[in-house]
Amino acid sequence: MLSDSKKTMGELYDVNSFYFFPQRKTFLINENGVLVHIIDSVNINSHADDILAIFKKLKGV
Repeated sequence: MLSDSKKTMGELYDVNSFYFFPQRKTFLINENGVLVHIIDSVNINSHADDILAIFKKLKGV
């Protein structure tokens, strides 16, 4: 989780363009600091499971 009151990271990740509110996206970054996946459409009902499934898929589990 990230608090971005100055909208610095939002600008870098290009998510500050939805009126006055940032877009709801999830950026999955691996243990080496590499961006490995972007979830553009967040489903709040399955989001945690979606994230786990993506990481498992990326690790080949």
